[in-house]
Amino acid sequence: MKALAVLLLIPCLFSAALGEEATAVAPEEVLDAPGGKPIAILLPGAVRSTMETREGWARIRLEGWVRLPGTASPTAGPGPAPVPTAPPPEVPRGALAGTVAATLSSGEIHYGAGARVAVLGPADDLEPAWRDLKEGFEKEKTDLEGRILDLKDLEKRALASSDNLTEATRSLDRARKTRDKTEKEREGIRERYARSVDDLFRRHQVAEVAADIGGRYSFPALPPGKYCLLAILTTGEGVRRWYVPVEVGAQDGTIQDLRSDATGPDPYFGTR
Repeated sequence: MKALAVLLLIPCLFSAALGEEATAVAPEEVLDAPGGKPIAILLPGAVRSTMETREGWARIRLEGWVRLPGTASPTAGPGPAPVPTAPPPEVPRGALAGTVAATLSSGEIHYGAGARVAVLGPADDLEPAWRDLKEGFEKEKTDLEGRILDLKDLEKRALASSDNLTEATRSLDRARKTRDKTEKEREGIRERYARSVDDLFRRHQVAEVAADIGGRYSFPALPPGKYCLLAILTTGEGVRRWYVPVEVGAQDGTIQDLRSDATGPDPYFGTR
């Protein structure tokens, strides 16, 4: 019995010309929606034609045959050999690998092609220095925000500070200028601490790579020890960052996937 299925595939795997038939030359992953979950694998030799293309995706039609239950023919030749299930990837000793993926507001999973992934360490030296920067920024910011609130209150009282309207207006103008200057200082603090964090990460960077088209990254050989993994991914919705601890053992490699539900603290603690 002929069965027709309408499926979605990544368009770079086949011709996007409408109505044109293409034959798979390598196993291809089928998704239930653009950027969705895998639901099937097309084996080499599968034939499908393009129905429509839009926004970087293509809707295809697949034609093939399925056997009805209980109708196996005793004269039929042996069926195709079963496709072996791929074993989980092996990570060699001293290696660190994983996948960067962010869940967008639409629910679509965005794999982090081109994401910057850096190994920072050793963690025992990096983390105290990072915490000192964070605490210093929070203290300076809190002090300035307190001053800004006082200046706003001073502005409210400026017009009533003198019976002379001209003098009261001058007091209000001085208060506003002082508040504007203090707010600029607050922005300057953000920029200064963001640069300090960049300098800290640069001094402790052990290695850096860019994730491939599937969001995969790999460091083939790292000395055993405790590190921090920094990843930065730009999507259509903005910048996503990960800052997570990771340990590379002396015997086995390490797999550390970076997902939206486990990003760790903000590496720039609000300065960016």
